[in-house]
Amino acid sequence: MRLLIVDDEEILIDILQRTLKNYALDAVTDGEQGWIYGSTYPYDLIILDWSLPKLDGLSLCRRFRKHGYHMPILLLTVRNSSPEKIRALDAGVDDYLCKPFDVEELAARIRALLRRSNSRSPLLSWGDLELNPSNCQVIYQGHSILLTAKEYQLLELFMRHSQEVFGIEDILESLWPSVEYISEATVRSHLRNLRKKLKLAGLPEDPIETLRGRGYYLKPRPQNNKLGRNFLPLQPEDKADKQARHLAALSTAWNRYRNKCHQQLAILEEALQAWKNGYLSPNKRKEARLSAHNLAGNLGIFGFDECSQLARELEELLQKTVQEEKGQLLSFQTIFNDLLVQLAIEDNPSHKISSRLTKHCPLLLVIDDDRNFTELLSQKAISEGIQMVVVPTPELARTWLEGLQDRLLPNAVLLRLSLTGSRANSKDLEERLSLIAEFKLLVPSIPVIIIADRDHFRDRLLVARHGGALYLKQPLLASEAISFCQKVLEHSSWGKKVMIVDDDVELLRVLPDLLEPWGFKLTTLDDPRQFWEVLQAVNPDLLVLDIEMPYLSGIELCKVLRSYACWSRLPVLYLSIHTGVDMRDEVFASGADELVPKPIVGKQLADRILHHLADSNIMSN
Repeated sequence: MRLLIVDDEEILIDILQRTLKNYALDAVTDGEQGWIYGSTYPYDLIILDWSLPKLDGLSLCRRFRKHGYHMPILLLTVRNSSPEKIRALDAGVDDYLCKPFDVEELAARIRALLRRSNSRSPLLSWGDLELNPSNCQVIYQGHSILLTAKEYQLLELFMRHSQEVFGIEDILESLWPSVEYISEATVRSHLRNLRKKLKLAGLPEDPIETLRGRGYYLKPRPQNNKLGRNFLPLQPEDKADKQARHLAALSTAWNRYRNKCHQQLAILEEALQAWKNGYLSPNKRKEARLSAHNLAGNLGIFGFDECSQLARELEELLQKTVQEEKGQLLSFQTIFNDLLVQLAIEDNPSHKISSRLTKHCPLLLVIDDDRNFTELLSQKAISEGIQMVVVPTPELARTWLEGLQDRLLPNAVLLRLSLTGSRANSKDLEERLSLIAEFKLLVPSIPVIIIADRDHFRDRLLVARHGGALYLKQPLLASEAISFCQKVLEHSSWGKKVMIVDDDVELLRVLPDLLEPWGFKLTTLDDPRQFWEVLQAVNPDLLVLDIEMPYLSGIELCKVLRSYACWSRLPVLYLSIHTGVDMRDEVFASGADELVPKPIVGKQLADRILHHLADSNIMSN
């Protein structure tokens, strides 16, 4: 599939070209070039920066929409306020990602937008041959087929456009960037290699037909031979290997970007000196603001979050044009010096990049003194993208928790209980049960998974009374333990997307603080007229609606939502000061799941959200 990137930061383009290898990418650095390319070549998706030379991203998006471009447009920007998001959605963008961002999250959003723009099933098949665009795997009868990026793109092109004939020029236009001049022989070579690999994988016939003088097409789909088919568990791509490749790509990009970073810092230093000398010209101010803007986006991608924030503050100061600038000058100098110090301390970003890769991974605390088991557990956890900390005793677990300070608590705890034999100890058991209760009483509570050497009803009752979430019986494989942990983590609140629509602006300002301990990703909206655009852009895990709003009521919004099959299972909660029987009847008749009374109590609302998210997970499984 072919993508266009319009961004004036060459380092970002370099990173995307290194990490989005399964797509044919064109990249340009200003809005006018973006319009020329987008109106000339066919693209499946366009990625725009908001702040672009010559023509900004929103104006470019409006121009595309005005001239009938209906494919997805994804906006990248450092601007993250709700009014700015609404402006972007109104301009016609389909999704919105704030800089700095995780490249893997960008890749996931691209896949989601491409699926949404294609009404067919995301899993493409030709007989027993299957192609999954979500993870870029090609499978034949349960076995993975290893293809190069271009071979994969060729197969996806034919499978997405079954029986459509593609000439060599059509293939070039679809799969190669316009700046690459590829010969017809190269295309035919990729086709030969693809056919050879499919034959070696065991396909009984060549799925690609040649029409002399016209091109190539995918033959009519054969019937799947379900009887006797050898079903084997598919092996997902190892997450550790994927992260290692991601880390290598970002490290290479950093080495290329380092010099430009110093150039941008030099521009800011020149602006500071001119300001101190009494005159910062408009051109110099504009150049410095652009450098600060680019630093804010790029440093964040490489894991320098504090430096990115400092650069953003410099950009904001350079945007101000008030007459009294003495205070601004002092602030600018202080922030700039802090930025230089931070970059000097951490000039090698390898550990920062590694930290960014695991930033959104769940954290599992394991309290177990069985080294052999915990080593196997750690290996499995890493392969599944789970961070893990191991401590042997409850006492050391408390010491570790006390030393966390401002770092995040674990998302789940795995705790071993010895109830029989020489290892059983009443004092130790009491300490472990007490620790379970402490995790249960936290706000939000942390689920504790028990591994016990006995399975009696009274033991389960004892653990349940202290707040244990899951009770597992030995013997247990490490892979089984991690599988159960994953199921518990699925019900965790951390990172779940919650969209709240309420015309009470003051309430929307307070809610993020009230719900902050639970780690939800909140999107708030005070104008229900923007509901549909924001809903599709956010794709939330749960929706909270006020009932009484101007223009459109929450009940009307819910009824429209439930008329779409794809939104039929989205949990919907209502907020209202009216909680009488008639109101409740109307609420449930409209398709909502619950009515939460106002005024809102943070823990009460969070508990209701968690309850319905858990129910939603059970239904989807």
